[in-house]
Amino acid sequence: MDKISILVIFTLLFLFSCDKNDDPIQDSLNLDKLNLDFEVRNYNNASLPDYWHVSGNGFTISLDDKEKHSGKLSLKMERKGNPNGNFGLFYGTLPIAFAGKEVEYRGWIKTKGVKNGYAGLWFRVDGANSTLGFDDMNTRGLRGDNSWKQVSIKMNVHPDATNIVFGGQFTGEGSVWFDNLELYINGVKYIDLEPKTSLSQEEIAALKKYIYPLRTYEPDGGDTKDLEALDSLIGSSKVVALGEVSHGSSEIFKMKNRIIQYLAANNGFDIFSIEASMPESYKLNDYTVRGEGDPKKLIAGMYFWTWRTEEVLNMVEWMRKFNQPEQRIAFTGFDMQYYNGAVNEIQNAFKENDEVNIKIGILRTKLAGTNVGSNISADDRKEIDAILSFLQNSIETSSFQTSEKEWLQQNIVIIRQYLGNNGSRDKCMADNVMWIKDNNSDSKLVIWAHNVHIQKTNQMQDYYLQGFYLAQRLGDDYTTFGFTFFDGSFTAAGNKGLTSYKAEPAYAGTLEYFLNQLNDPIFILDLKRIKSDNNKDTEWLMERLAYRCVGSTGGTQFEFWERKITDDFDYLIFIKTSTPSVLFPESL
Repeated sequence: MDKISILVIFTLLFLFSCDKNDDPIQDSLNLDKLNLDFEVRNYNNASLPDYWHVSGNGFTISLDDKEKHSGKLSLKMERKGNPNGNFGLFYGTLPIAFAGKEVEYRGWIKTKGVKNGYAGLWFRVDGANSTLGFDDMNTRGLRGDNSWKQVSIKMNVHPDATNIVFGGQFTGEGSVWFDNLELYINGVKYIDLEPKTSLSQEEIAALKKYIYPLRTYEPDGGDTKDLEALDSLIGSSKVVALGEVSHGSSEIFKMKNRIIQYLAANNGFDIFSIEASMPESYKLNDYTVRGEGDPKKLIAGMYFWTWRTEEVLNMVEWMRKFNQPEQRIAFTGFDMQYYNGAVNEIQNAFKENDEVNIKIGILRTKLAGTNVGSNISADDRKEIDAILSFLQNSIETSSFQTSEKEWLQQNIVIIRQYLGNNGSRDKCMADNVMWIKDNNSDSKLVIWAHNVHIQKTNQMQDYYLQGFYLAQRLGDDYTTFGFTFFDGSFTAAGNKGLTSYKAEPAYAGTLEYFLNQLNDPIFILDLKRIKSDNNKDTEWLMERLAYRCVGSTGGTQFEFWERKITDDFDYLIFIKTSTPSVLFPESL
């Protein structure tokens, strides 16, 4: 056994714990979803396969949609230069029910320019205190150039196995592709769980019981009887979050505008808050409440191209009319990725105070050229903290009214959030929403943000999203509406620049593919009641399911992610076809 094989064994011993699973093997061997063909992308990193772990210092490991043996994707490993003892690795675990059985593990591998090592499969069986079996194809791995070739490992798994690990490795330099893995247990092929791809008539009928068809997405001022379902769905919640699967879908923006108009007119929602810089968003009230300024310039002043659209402008114009003769809804925001608006608010309040203005001038110099959460030298950070403490004290000891003091102090918070002093962006956004709510205790809020930011579950183990924090703090007072669409296009920034991008088709097995089978172009899906009723004909909807997630980027071809939709949102609004949001010029 050479040094690389020994290193692999000891490395893998540390990569896995002995996670025992006593489920018996079913006759069909259809036990777990292993993603043996790499067709399911990881939700947190679309360049990697779901259900697999990868590692490899100096190795590039990613899914490849150009070179594959079967399906749409293969797993590619690449290394430039001598690996010097390092190796690329992908690995997963098998059901412990395979203990005591003969397991044959097959896979297809292609290599290009492999030297100073080899590519192969590997298989390891752990006992309570030692390795009971190991094969890494050390003497029969692939080297040089090989077209797609099937290789295999066969092993009798010890009955005392506590952990069974398998995968592939690349110990050299060059390029390697893995695809179409197979497992045979006592000679019977293991059937990897495939995604659900169709609905039965019974499932369609059951699903239709949980939808509320909508007349239109257009905020046309017409009949709103279809929106009356919102009254019971929202109930007494004081914070309603409206998501968006893309930052550039015209129909979604229009539908949200229509819902906001209904909630403001019929349910007492009097504060609107958008995923944009907080001080700059508040400036929209100059127009929506007082009729002052150019609404296009004020919207452009919120920085993000995503809101610089005719759809958002139309909502702002509606707010202006709705606020006459008196204010009925305020325009606010909760993001914290810029500092300039917050500094301006403080400077304007103290424009007659020379000492404060000198301090603000120094603060601007220190912040110039930085980005949100960027590294700042210890000396600069210390000086910035001292200035912010001085400004906080100046606000507190001023003669401003209490409400103005609270707003100015919140702008200090925005600057600290920008500097990364107050946690992640999502935590800061949640804190800012709570500040708005706490300072308007009798109000009801409508939040406008991307689906990912409003969902109630965390995105990954060590990162919690805005919606997760709000759900924890608000409980039943927080209601979420995710949005999605079946086909069409959207505005995004990508390899063609900021323009229209065609959406990836909703393929068989995706949530959107199923919802389109209901033949209703626009509807609300009651995920909350589906989860509560736990009907056997809708239980598939409570499992991990691929659904669309675009954001502000186009042309990625990574638009679908596996999640539990019933955990993420209370309700989902489906719109059959999306068209691009309509941008107006940034410079007016």
